Amino acid sequence: MINLRWLVGVLVAVTGVAPATVSAQMPAPPLPLREFRGAWVATVHGVDWPFEPGDPSAKQQKELLQIIEKASQLRLNALIFQVRPAGDAVYKSDLEPWSPYFTGVMGRAPNPPWDPLEFMVKECHARGIEVHAWFNPYRALANTKHKGTGKHIAARHPEWCWKYGNYTWMCPGERGVQQLGIDVITDVVRRYDVDGIHLDDYFYPYPIKDKAGNKIEFPDDRSWNAYKATGGGLTRPEWRRANVDGFVQRLYTAIKAEKRWVRFGISPFGIWRPNNPAGIAKGALDAFEDLGADSLRWLQAGWCDYFAPQLYWPSEPKNLSFPLLFDWWISQNTARRHVWPGMASERVLKDRQPHEILKQISHTRMRGNYMPPGHIHWNFTALAKNKGTLADLCVQRAYQNMAIPPSAAWLGSEKPAAPLMKLEAGSATWGYADNRLDSFVKWWLVQSFENGRWVDKKLLPSDVRSFALTKEMTGLSVRAIGHTGMASEPALVR
Repeated sequence: MINLRWLVGVLVAVTGVAPATVSAQMPAPPLPLREFRGAWVATVHGVDWPFEPGDPSAKQQKELLQIIEKASQLRLNALIFQVRPAGDAVYKSDLEPWSPYFTGVMGRAPNPPWDPLEFMVKECHARGIEVHAWFNPYRALANTKHKGTGKHIAARHPEWCWKYGNYTWMCPGERGVQQLGIDVITDVVRRYDVDGIHLDDYFYPYPIKDKAGNKIEFPDDRSWNAYKATGGGLTRPEWRRANVDGFVQRLYTAIKAEKRWVRFGISPFGIWRPNNPAGIAKGALDAFEDLGADSLRWLQAGWCDYFAPQLYWPSEPKNLSFPLLFDWWISQNTARRHVWPGMASERVLKDRQPHEILKQISHTRMRGNYMPPGHIHWNFTALAKNKGTLADLCVQRAYQNMAIPPSAAWLGSEKPAAPLMKLEAGSATWGYADNRLDSFVKWWLVQSFENGRWVDKKLLPSDVRSFALTKEMTGLSVRAIGHTGMASEPALVR
């Protein structure tokens, strides 16, 4: 493995180049504004995309590009793109079939061929936007219309799948289900330049009731009886939590074994257990018992890099309150991971006004001394449709300036080297004298000096190494941003 600190030292010694100094008339460029600004792009049932399954490839590409360009205009810096809605794939996979929510028929490839995840990564990165691949680990079929065929788990391993309500679910207690989930996800980490992997709140399914109002148990007798036959001593709820805990821990380890810098995020139900914090969420769903989701353990064990509890409630009433629940989660964050809550932007003009979303963004920022802020909009369509002028208000009052995602120092704290930069014919170019340094760079942050102040201009992908200056710019700064988000010292031209 190349030692970055050693390599930078050799480069400075040989070239005599060190980070540039600045004059009194041009102060040092500031560190970039850091905030995670994300939105979920759901593909199941075409919630956000595609607008119509099986549409011509060119039409679907145009619609997906519209989402990406809108995100760029809003100054979002991350899209969480659903690639496994229900045991299927919205990307080219040898492990699972093409999704019917994409092509209209399970297993049918797009014609002409194209790969939405590959397209998403390319176009988002060109605009300085991260792509987090979003997987549903246990949902097998999301309605009764589609049937499992070909490579689908319901066709290959029907003994692992059970109908529960209108959906079919993979049983979390089956070791084969867990391994398939890990194999599918690490295959994407290996083959695509994704910035993150994301799981949502579906673990054991949300409970359903019979006509008399009694809870119907999830039919996992096969795996439960197999566990008891080995002499297992856990209660059934404990065993279910252990199944999910084991999957989460193994998945985190598997992702880091492929690419340690790829962030793993989980977005669980927003309440760990009722009455946590004390007096709050009384009578709410107990995800710990009902979903087998000990989300507090995952956060405190450091089995995720960012944690996005779905805090879909407004600030009032106090029993279910966004700020009170958010503050409780960060008080429990003993592993010091990022906590970036999900916000119910989709409910604007239903049970809240757009100012409630702005208020929630402000609340996360007020905790900035504790950790870099962030948040995720559910869902992108709420912004695309500008519900209640929410998108306009975000640009005007919350996203006036660009921001880049916060760094994750626990994944690697070394800073990349500052690049070498020169100015020719009104265009700045940069790079390294030793191309071994290239692999440490994920992005280039470009800042310009205009009217006596520094302005964050662009986050460029690592293969772009030039920027045209305008007449307003009297200086330019470029910093290398590493895979874990660490920033280099600036390189300057005047």
